[in-house]
Amino acid sequence: MIPELLNNLLRGSVTAVMNALLLFTLTKSKYGKNGTIVAAVIMFITDISSTMYLYFNADLTAVSHANLLTIILLGFLLKPLSKSSIMQWAFSYVTTMNIMMMIVILSFQIGMLLPFIPQIHALSRLALYLVVIFSFHRYLLPLYRSAVDNWPIFSVLVICLSLLLSYPFYATTDIIVTLQMFSQPLLLLIILTIAAYGTIFYSLKRLNAIHALETEKISMQYEKALLSQAASTMAQRLELMDKVAEQNNLASHDRRHVYGMLLQLLQQGESEEAMRCLELQLATKQPTTKVYCANKAVNAVISYYAELAEQHGIQTTINVNVPAQLPFDSLELALVIANLFENAIQAISRFEACKERVIHLTCVQKGRLLLQITNPCAEDTELDSDGLPASKEQGHGIGTKSIVAFASKYDAELLYHIKDGLFCAQLLI
Repeated sequence: MIPELLNNLLRGSVTAVMNALLLFTLTKSKYGKNGTIVAAVIMFITDISSTMYLYFNADLTAVSHANLLTIILLGFLLKPLSKSSIMQWAFSYVTTMNIMMMIVILSFQIGMLLPFIPQIHALSRLALYLVVIFSFHRYLLPLYRSAVDNWPIFSVLVICLSLLLSYPFYATTDIIVTLQMFSQPLLLLIILTIAAYGTIFYSLKRLNAIHALETEKISMQYEKALLSQAASTMAQRLELMDKVAEQNNLASHDRRHVYGMLLQLLQQGESEEAMRCLELQLATKQPTTKVYCANKAVNAVISYYAELAEQHGIQTTINVNVPAQLPFDSLELALVIANLFENAIQAISRFEACKERVIHLTCVQKGRLLLQITNPCAEDTELDSDGLPASKEQGHGIGTKSIVAFASKYDAELLYHIKDGLFCAQLLI
């Protein structure tokens, strides 16, 4: 009597504790490991307390009935320990009950095959629970969480499986005889249940893969549209720069006429008129165009932003050697430099305590093109989880997205880092 009672208690203890571990593997505990421990203790005490008398009388059929009723009541008691919504919790709880009933059936079948091993029922239950929990942790948990999130779709199927599995436990007057006589139909029922859950997981895996492909396609289209829009904006800027260059040529042409007029005035002895004409010319600021590299698009952008930086009181040190012909679109590279330069100017302009207002730009080609820009930054400047500049203002960060899109398109290496108060962006193409 005593050994049998101890075996029953051990088997019940394993079931109660492992149910708690499985349940809080499937759902999210509000209190972490402590919540799981509390749940395990509650399930153990409740299960043993509710079935102790029945174990003394060796009434295993009544024990199976009592266990199922106890587990249903525990579902309401343990809900406050979970982060999940009521319906998500119910879905996970029913799934836990389904797994428990399958393990009970399987452990009994193993016990009939290996009756000569002591405590075989408890050991087989423990092993089956560990295999299930490991499988969820290693392979199935993301798919299961997706099923929980879509519980309205799968809840009817899961409830029907629960009713089929629980029927043999409730519709019998002798659970031992039922498990012995109907072992094959019960095993087929377990196979059906596993196939149903497997179908759910496989379907979700396929749907997730399709969703990921569609998301990637949308992202690529967005990046393409972003680059196209940015390139269009840069083309407008370059067109404006061409007009400025044309105006410079006209101004140069006009200066030849002015020089001729000054020569005539001096030859005629009209020195005062000549001086007045020179003063007028000196009062007019003459635009200048500086050549930084052989690439027209890159040179135009650098000229524009170097002038813009100077207007903001920011010095620039520029060392660029970009050839006229590149293995990719020069306009897109010019756009990247424009965004980096513009971000650097804005960063320094917002950094009122900045003493060394200097932007360093380097762009050289040695097999691959290396672009680097460095500028001082405020102490609170930081990078996000993706290693990109964190945008704190609404509507900012578009330039960075354009740079990332360029790097992705040409498989370039993009790196941002902050050290000693300096913000550095590097691009290896």
